[in-house]
Amino acid sequence: MATNPNQFLTVPSKKAFDVNVSTPIKNFIKATFGDKEDYSASVDGLNSLRAEALLRSNYKDDCSKLLRYYDQICAIEHKLPITENQIRIYFKWQDGFVSGGSLFGSKQKTNGSWKLAYEKACVLFNIGHAYSELALAQNLSIDDQMKTALRYFQLASGVFSFLKDYVNANSLSDLSVDFEPAVLASMSWLMLAQAAELIYMKSASLKDDIAAKVAAHAADCYKEAYTSSKTESAKKIIPENYVNIMFVKHLLFQSKTEYHAGNQAQADRKYGLKVARYEHAKDFADQAVSKCTIAAFTPVLRANQDEVNKALTAAKKDNDFVYHERVPDVKTLEVIIAQPIAKPLPVTFPITPDFRDLFASLVPIALNNALAAFSSKRAEIMNIEINRLREATNVLNSLLASLNLPAAIEDRGGREIPPSVAEKSNEIKRQGGINTLDKMVNELPESLQRNKEILDETNRMLDDEERGDTELRNQFKERWTRTVSSTLTVPLREEAKKYMDIIQNAINADRIVQEKYRMNRDCIVLLSKQTHELAGELPSATAAGALRDSFSVRELQRLMETVAAIKAEREVMESELKNTDSDGVRARLIAAFQQGSHNDENSIVVHEIESIYTPLRQQITESVSKQEQLVENIRRAHQQFQNEKQGNESSAMREEMLKNLARAYDAFQELLSNLKEGTKFYNDLTPLLLKFQNKVSDFVFARKTEKEDLMKDIQRGIVGGNQPTTTASTQQAGANPYAASAAPPYPQSQQPSAPPTGGPPPTTTPDGSSLPYPGAYMQPFFPMPPGYNPYNPFFNMTAPAYPMAGATQYPQQGYGVEKPQSAGGKKK
Repeated sequence: MATNPNQFLTVPSKKAFDVNVSTPIKNFIKATFGDKEDYSASVDGLNSLRAEALLRSNYKDDCSKLLRYYDQICAIEHKLPITENQIRIYFKWQDGFVSGGSLFGSKQKTNGSWKLAYEKACVLFNIGHAYSELALAQNLSIDDQMKTALRYFQLASGVFSFLKDYVNANSLSDLSVDFEPAVLASMSWLMLAQAAELIYMKSASLKDDIAAKVAAHAADCYKEAYTSSKTESAKKIIPENYVNIMFVKHLLFQSKTEYHAGNQAQADRKYGLKVARYEHAKDFADQAVSKCTIAAFTPVLRANQDEVNKALTAAKKDNDFVYHERVPDVKTLEVIIAQPIAKPLPVTFPITPDFRDLFASLVPIALNNALAAFSSKRAEIMNIEINRLREATNVLNSLLASLNLPAAIEDRGGREIPPSVAEKSNEIKRQGGINTLDKMVNELPESLQRNKEILDETNRMLDDEERGDTELRNQFKERWTRTVSSTLTVPLREEAKKYMDIIQNAINADRIVQEKYRMNRDCIVLLSKQTHELAGELPSATAAGALRDSFSVRELQRLMETVAAIKAEREVMESELKNTDSDGVRARLIAAFQQGSHNDENSIVVHEIESIYTPLRQQITESVSKQEQLVENIRRAHQQFQNEKQGNESSAMREEMLKNLARAYDAFQELLSNLKEGTKFYNDLTPLLLKFQNKVSDFVFARKTEKEDLMKDIQRGIVGGNQPTTTASTQQAGANPYAASAAPPYPQSQQPSAPPTGGPPPTTTPDGSSLPYPGAYMQPFFPMPPGYNPYNPFFNMTAPAYPMAGATQYPQQGYGVEKPQSAGGKKK
């Protein structure tokens, strides 16, 4: 408590412990956003800012760094998920108040949490402390400094009012005795009461009716502060001298309220009322003197008592000898309505007017979700539409191959190779022929095995960590208080299972590709030979050149030209599907979020997707519809051609061979495309699995460090004969041994309320949930590379969007090894 004539009070500060935030945040940013932009300087700046803001003894001279640090953690809470199973940073603080009601009666407790919300709440508490210190540092005899002190007290009141709601919304009250709702409510009312007292000091020389209302406001605020401090959960926390000052000042300002009301009665020539008011003022003044336990404050109370007694004596004398008015009973006196001039100033973001976010270019989690959702949806639609195109083309190719078109209308008989077959053979040889297919097919199993080994090793690491945790938990029983491994690794297990499912689906796709390769290999080998060798393999037949000028041949030639045109159009469509303007979409999404249109990320993504793909979908539908009529025309013209054509057994053999070669060509093109993209799939999957393995490795290392520290604590406890205490955040959910004693002794609706600041704290997400940031952001398994997946008919390798609110969530790795040190435990 500060030493000053008016006995103004400050709020004690919480002590922050040093913590390295750089490494875990750097690792997370690199793994999540890649190396496109280097945030090392920003992260190091955050680390330095925290040290400069929190690792100091007082804020009497300046608290700008503290305010800036608060703004910075507010700015990053929607960008960096600092939690136990994501960015692992353990924030450790020492309580400002001491459970027991004395600042000196017992040792202050140390608590901690993995939540950024806890760090934010502790910083807010110290901001309230800083404002109260700055207020007391002012010279109240100077008007400007008195106004400054008044503003600081109102700011402090607003901070503790905001903090009470914030603590409740984020379930932080069990983490520190400072965060008891009644304690925060009492501090908020206390700061507001002191602001009202300053206003009274300025208005005491004004009209008595105004001074009485201001004094009544101060009295009411001190009463609220005192009432909150006497609740069951707060009376053993707030120091007794604080409580006494609150109560005594309530009495003092009740006395002043009645005193000024008596003066106003004099002005209104109500002399009997004047005496009654003074008598009431004397009762409060006498109680204040008798109840005060702070010797330094007694002279102020006695001065007020003397002033009231002197006024009462004079009033009685005047009324007895001059006015002879009836003195009304004190119980019938009209209550003086307070004038609430002092009000808590709301906490706004940013607090500092010139705040500059160190991570301004880092996209918010919600935007990151939207971008990932767009990429996922884009890949899904792209695969579906390209599949439609390719399926239609495959149907068309199969029909042409079965009808031996266009070779049938080009064949001149003998051993001459039809031009279309020669062209297909040359194209296959240009692409490497059968040797290229053989090499790629043989490499697939090696790529698959490499990825399986990485994932198997990752699962082994998780199994070993969980097995070790279970063994130690069984060995130490209730002493092993950290979070159960199986609870923390559930999202990692789900992520591993998703990768395993992807690999298994790829294995199934490989089998189908290899079966197609086996069935068509002989004909592909034939097409890979030189022209004269291919001609020697073809059966000879009677020339069919006489039909070349027939109507059926000319019709089939025209239809083959239409087929070629359709295939060319589809190549363009496929290219457009693959090469949509992702950068433009990203810019539009960012603009939408900057304009505040981020209440529904999904609707924004759907709108962008529809604007891009609706025209392309329409073109594909028209192309497929056009093919149906084309196929019917080809069948009809070919039937007429067959009726006109004279054939024999050798020509039938030749035609069947030409059909097989046409099928082999189509199979080669499909196999080559599938094998290229399958190889790319496995090559792209490898670094993703390595990143996942690194994520698990970081988590396992952090848990190993945590395990070693906890083992040391347990060993020290065994040697000392006491069981070590732990912080609230390391205890299992649902197994809190202090839950009964920490619960408030009254229903939530009856908890002491702090002065309203004009609106609720900004702790809710757009969907109304009361979380420090929107949903618990957890990154899913790393998204697969965008692009058409040749195995799409058999499995979908496209990663889902980042989990939205209410969706299943997959965690980012637990970056960081900031382990909770042996702490003073939870409050009892």
